[in-house]
Amino acid sequence: MNSDQVTLVGQVFESYVSEYHKNDILLILKKRDEDAHYPVVVNAMTLFETNMEIGEYFNMFPNEVLTVFDSALRRSALTILQSLSQSEGVSMKQNLHARISEVGSLCCSGWS
Repeated sequence: MNSDQVTLVGQVFESYVSEYHKNDILLILKKRDEDAHYPVVVNAMTLFETNMEIGEYFNMFPNEVLTVFDSALRRSALTILQSLSQSEGVSMKQNLHARISEVGSLCCSGWS
Protein backbone atom coordinates (compact mmCIF):
# COMPACT_ATOMS: atom_id res chain seq x y z
CA MET A 1 0.00 0.00 0.00
CA ASN A 2 1.24 3.47 -0.74
CA SER A 3 1.15 6.30 1.80
CA ASP A 4 -2.04 7.83 0.37
CA GLN A 5 -3.83 4.49 0.67
CA VAL A 6 -2.58 4.03 4.24
CA THR A 7 -3.80 7.53 5.14
CA LEU A 8 -7.22 6.94 3.57
CA VAL A 9 -7.70 3.56 5.24
CA GLY A 10 -6.62 4.96 8.61
CA GLN A 11 -8.87 8.00 8.44
CA VAL A 12 -11.92 6.06 7.29
CA PHE A 13 -11.47 3.35 9.93
CA GLU A 14 -10.79 5.83 12.73
CA SER A 15 -13.95 7.72 11.85
CA TYR A 16 -15.93 4.49 11.54
CA VAL A 17 -14.94 3.05 14.93
CA SER A 18 -15.38 6.43 16.61
CA GLU A 19 -18.95 6.53 15.37
CA TYR A 20 -20.04 2.89 15.48
CA HIS A 21 -17.87 1.41 18.26
CA LYS A 22 -17.46 4.27 20.73
CA ASN A 23 -19.22 2.31 23.48
CA ASP A 24 -17.03 -0.75 22.85
CA ILE A 25 -13.94 1.44 23.14
CA LEU A 26 -15.25 3.09 26.32
CA LEU A 27 -15.79 -0.31 27.92
CA ILE A 28 -12.22 -1.28 27.07
CA LEU A 29 -10.83 1.99 28.44
CA LYS A 30 -12.60 1.22 31.74
CA LYS A 31 -10.90 -2.17 32.09
CA ARG A 32 -8.16 -2.30 34.71
CA ASP A 33 -5.62 -4.50 32.91
CA GLU A 34 -3.55 -2.20 30.71
CA ASP A 35 -1.47 -5.06 29.32
CA ALA A 36 -4.32 -7.30 28.15
CA HIS A 37 -5.25 -7.58 24.50
CA TYR A 38 -8.65 -6.15 23.64
CA PRO A 39 -10.49 -6.87 20.38
CA VAL A 40 -13.03 -4.59 18.76
CA VAL A 41 -15.12 -6.67 16.37
CA VAL A 42 -16.20 -4.78 13.26
CA ASN A 43 -18.73 -6.08 10.75
CA ALA A 44 -17.03 -6.19 7.36
CA MET A 45 -20.15 -5.51 5.33
CA THR A 46 -21.03 -2.39 7.32
CA LEU A 47 -17.47 -1.08 7.20
CA PHE A 48 -16.98 -1.76 3.50
CA GLU A 49 -20.34 -0.19 2.67
CA THR A 50 -19.02 2.97 4.32
CA ASN A 51 -16.15 3.06 1.83
CA MET A 52 -15.82 0.43 -0.88
CA GLU A 53 -12.13 1.22 -1.40
CA ILE A 54 -11.44 -0.07 2.10
CA GLY A 55 -12.89 -3.44 1.09
CA GLU A 56 -10.76 -3.53 -2.04
CA TYR A 57 -7.60 -2.72 -0.07
CA PHE A 58 -8.54 -5.30 2.56
CA ASN A 59 -8.83 -7.98 -0.14
CA MET A 60 -5.52 -6.97 -1.76
CA PHE A 61 -3.45 -6.23 1.37
CA PRO A 62 -5.17 -7.89 4.37
CA ASN A 63 -2.17 -7.90 6.73
CA GLU A 64 -1.22 -4.31 6.00
CA VAL A 65 -4.81 -3.11 6.33
CA LEU A 66 -5.25 -4.85 9.70
CA THR A 67 -2.10 -3.10 10.95
CA VAL A 68 -3.49 0.25 9.81
CA PHE A 69 -6.84 -0.61 11.45
CA ASP A 70 -5.09 -1.33 14.77
CA SER A 71 -3.25 2.00 14.66
CA ALA A 72 -6.45 3.87 13.78
CA LEU A 73 -8.26 2.09 16.60
CA ARG A 74 -5.61 3.26 19.08
CA ARG A 75 -5.91 6.85 17.77
CA SER A 76 -9.68 6.69 18.18
CA ALA A 77 -9.33 5.34 21.72
CA LEU A 78 -6.89 8.12 22.60
CA THR A 79 -9.27 10.76 21.25
CA ILE A 80 -12.15 9.27 23.26
CA LEU A 81 -9.96 9.05 26.37
CA GLN A 82 -8.91 12.68 26.05
CA SER A 83 -12.56 13.74 25.84
CA LEU A 84 -13.35 12.18 29.23
CA SER A 85 -12.75 13.59 32.67
CA GLN A 86 -10.00 11.98 34.72
CA SER A 87 -12.46 10.89 37.40
CA GLU A 88 -14.10 8.32 35.14
CA GLY A 89 -11.56 5.60 35.98
CA VAL A 90 -10.29 5.03 32.46
CA SER A 91 -6.84 4.45 31.02
CA MET A 92 -5.32 4.01 27.60
CA LYS A 93 -4.83 0.46 26.36
CA GLN A 94 -2.03 -0.15 23.87
CA ASN A 95 -3.12 -3.64 22.85
CA LEU A 96 -6.26 -2.83 20.90
CA HIS A 97 -6.96 -5.00 17.89
CA ALA A 98 -9.49 -4.66 15.10
CA ARG A 99 -11.20 -7.93 14.30
CA ILE A 100 -13.24 -8.14 11.13
CA SER A 101 -16.31 -10.37 11.14
CA GLU A 102 -18.34 -11.74 8.25
CA VAL A 103 -15.37 -11.64 5.85
CA GLY A 104 -16.22 -15.08 4.47
CA SER A 105 -19.62 -13.90 3.30
CA LEU A 106 -18.08 -11.19 1.12
CA CYS A 107 -17.38 -13.67 -1.67
CA CYS A 108 -21.07 -14.43 -1.92
CA SER A 109 -22.21 -10.82 -1.82
CA GLY A 110 -20.53 -9.52 -4.93
CA TRP A 111 -17.19 -8.71 -3.26
CA SER A 112 -14.14 -10.20 -4.91
